[in-house]
Formats: sequence, structure tokens, C-alpha cells
Amino acid sequence: MASSVSATVQAGKIIRDVLNKGGLNIVEKGKNDLQTEADRCAQRCIITSLSRQFPNITIIGEEEPSSCEVPSEWIITEADQEVLQLKLPSHLEDVNPKDVCVWVDPLDGTAEYTQGLVEHVTVLVGVAIGEMAIGGVIHQPYYRNDENSTYIENGRTLWGIDGVGFGGFAPKPPPEGRRIITTTRYSERF
Repeated sequence: MASSVSATVQAGKIIRDVLNKGGLNIVEKGKNDLQTEADRCAQRCIITSLSRQFPNITIIGEEEPSSCEVPSEWIITEADQEVLQLKLPSHLEDVNPKDVCVWVDPLDGTAEYTQGLVEHVTVLVGVAIGEMAIGGVIHQPYYRNDENSTYIENGRTLWGIDGVGFGGFAPKPPPEGRRIITTTRYSERF
């Protein structure tokens, strides 16, 4: 999980760099299913970084595998220190790496990304042991500061681990008598 946090932050940087350069190289994978250079590069970053650190885990990416060379500056070898210092519950200690599966969606919100609606873009990583999901990371490459509405330089990364808790944000309870409701941009997906 700690390495996934660091890899998603680097993937977010790659996503911002691709958009800034303007070479999206959009490919249609299917009806209403786009892929960009940012999708491909972010996935290569995450998968290469994690597979070099943990060669015996299974990593499944949303995009087709690529044999393209991965620039050395994309490869992350460090782990997030906040997550690394956490005390894990006993069922998460001494796990056989062959039982670990990491799921990667390198750029969730590709259609929004291509339309410039970057605040809807996330990098997603889920971690499972056997058939049990145990944690996940959500990185927002384009996250606005509430105080002055400017983008935070490296975005925002949220994470959670079953039996440990979460990090990256401090939830605020809604005002008395109110609720917080989360929606997506689309009312109907298909």
C-alpha cells in the first residue's frame, strides 16, 4: 500500500505532463471507451514500479500490457512513510506475496480528461489478499485547494486499509440536519 501511494503520485505527475504537452494520442478501445497516452504511461509507471519492488505479486492493469521502455524517472522505488509506519492487524502481517493482487486503473475519467474536465480524473489502485479486498488508493492529480481554489501542486492522495483506517484527508461531519451526498457527472452511465 505504501508503495502504491508513491506510485500513484508519480502517475498523477505523468498525467499532468501529458496534458501540458498536448499529445493525448487518443485511441478508441470500444464504444464510449477511450484511452490516451496518459492512460498508457501512468499504467506503465505503476506496474513497473510495483513489479520491481514486489516481483511475486500479481498486478492487473485496465489497459493492455505494453512492452515499451519505461523511463527511469517514472520508476518509483520509495514508499510513502506515513503508510509504511502503520501498525497492521495480524491478518495483514506476513502475507505470502503470491496471494497479493493489485488492480490498477491508471486514469479513471479518461473521457473527462480529453474534454479538459480534469477535476474528474483519478488514479486508482486496489489491493487484495486472496479474494478479500484489503485496501485502496485514490489519487487526484488535479485537486483544488478549498481556500483559494488553486490546484495543489501534486494533487491529493487518499488511501484506506481494512482494519487500519484511512489517510489523506480529514472528514468533516455535515452541518446539523444535513447530509453529504456524492454523485458522478453522469446520471446514467450506459
